[in-house]
Amino acid sequence: MDNGQENIDKVSVKDANSGEYRVLARRYRPKTFDNLIGQSATVRILSNAFDLNRIAHAFLFTGVRGVGKTTAARIVAKGLNCLKNNHPTIAPCGVCESCIAAQNDRHVDIIEIDAASHTGVDDMRELTEGVRYKPSVGRFRIYIIDEVHMLSNQAFNALLKTLEEPPDHAKFIFCTTEIRKIPITVLSRCQKYDLRRVSTSEIISHLKMICENEKVTIDSESLNLLSRSSEGSVRDSLSLLDQAISIGKSNIKAEDVKSMLGLSDKSKLWDLFDSLMEGDPIKVINCFETLLNDGSDPFLIIEELMLICHNVTRAIAVPSLDMSQSMSEFEANRAINSAKNLNIPSVNKCWQILLKGQTEIQSTYSIKEATEMILLRVTYAANLPDLTDLIEKSNLIKKKPKLTNPLENNILSENDKNSNIDDSYDLSTFDKLLEFVKNNKELSLYTILIDQIRMVEYKPYNLKVSFVKKEYNDFLNTINRTLLKLTKKNWKIEVLKEKNKANSITEKAEIEAENKKNKLKDNIIVKSILNEFPESEIIEVKNLEDNEKG
Repeated sequence: MDNGQENIDKVSVKDANSGEYRVLARRYRPKTFDNLIGQSATVRILSNAFDLNRIAHAFLFTGVRGVGKTTAARIVAKGLNCLKNNHPTIAPCGVCESCIAAQNDRHVDIIEIDAASHTGVDDMRELTEGVRYKPSVGRFRIYIIDEVHMLSNQAFNALLKTLEEPPDHAKFIFCTTEIRKIPITVLSRCQKYDLRRVSTSEIISHLKMICENEKVTIDSESLNLLSRSSEGSVRDSLSLLDQAISIGKSNIKAEDVKSMLGLSDKSKLWDLFDSLMEGDPIKVINCFETLLNDGSDPFLIIEELMLICHNVTRAIAVPSLDMSQSMSEFEANRAINSAKNLNIPSVNKCWQILLKGQTEIQSTYSIKEATEMILLRVTYAANLPDLTDLIEKSNLIKKKPKLTNPLENNILSENDKNSNIDDSYDLSTFDKLLEFVKNNKELSLYTILIDQIRMVEYKPYNLKVSFVKKEYNDFLNTINRTLLKLTKKNWKIEVLKEKNKANSITEKAEIEAENKKNKLKDNIIVKSILNEFPESEIIEVKNLEDNEKG
């Protein structure tokens, strides 16, 4: 156990003996950089700067909440004024008068200011006037300004000149979560250090160490839930652990943590996700109702589904990725199984809808109904074709021969005859040929085929016909030319001049209509009407179905 850990344990015992409770986030605040987890890059840069005596006059620590910005600022300030060494150190001793005073927040030369409550130009004017005075106890007069982005523009301007050329005995340390709100003129005068989010595995190790010190038993699933819910913030994870200890006392169980976080059984959430991607609305509604009855928060359900969607996407994109470090074995197996039936476009659609829906829920009063609408939106989107499939189908269509393009020559070359013709259209029967011609809007040929020819024998690209009219040469040329243009293949048409029993389509229709009329004349009712009105005649016979369609 290192010195920093020993210091933490002593503080914990002292707090316990005093009878005054302090939350874990305060009791386990790192005293040295040895205990600042997850910021190895920043610590290495600062260590080298101190070793080389290249210490800047202004530091800026930036990052999300709870990653150690203010903690790092206090450690740097304590190291600058540590009196055990003849020069500033990155590892303050913690036992000299200056370190003890800084640790107890009573060091007269370390001034910590909350910019949220000192935003005005007068506050900065007072600060700049105090900078001129030399330190009373320590080596430097240090100003720590927390949440520095809260300062007004006038306050920043009042600080600029002093910040650029401060006295040798003055140091400035700024902390912020909103670096974009800080003027560039201030940023250019500081050394900036980005403190990253702490990884889930590092937070789990940290929480496990604290539970051992607090004599608390906790399972791995609870640690995983707490660390993931903290979103990379150590302070948030300690606050959640504090709350979990209050619920479970000395034995924290996953069920208690789920109840505290508003989460339900993970298997039900995975079932909901699988139902969404299957496009089954009944299953989706039933799973959602079950989760609500178990006490789940609709907003947290959306967040959990987004997390599941992200994990499945990782499993699809990188099947060999080891996901056991960031989730439980059960979730890792479910992610792999779900990934087998999905692809990147499908999970991307799900992600986009959930992401947009998350914003919608925040601006509505009916959260339950809004969440259900979002889930149903994902359900029906799962049945939509992927854009990639549509593009592939479009490319296949483009590759087909353009059947309606006119050809300059009526006879194909030998190469064209031997080339592979796209036979995706069906010409197996004469009726199919008529349908094909009509769909290609060759109405002139269509009229000739039904009116002027009698089909004796039909085979694809080989016809035996006789013509209704004796003068048929123009019709024959039109048939040859148009069929060649449509199919890109020469058709063999044999004209039979002897009499045959075949009829044209129009002749067949006329004969059928005449037969219907004659059959109708034998009807008793129709016969009586014709007898009553001798000059009347039957013009056309229609079925009732034909009238309804019309």
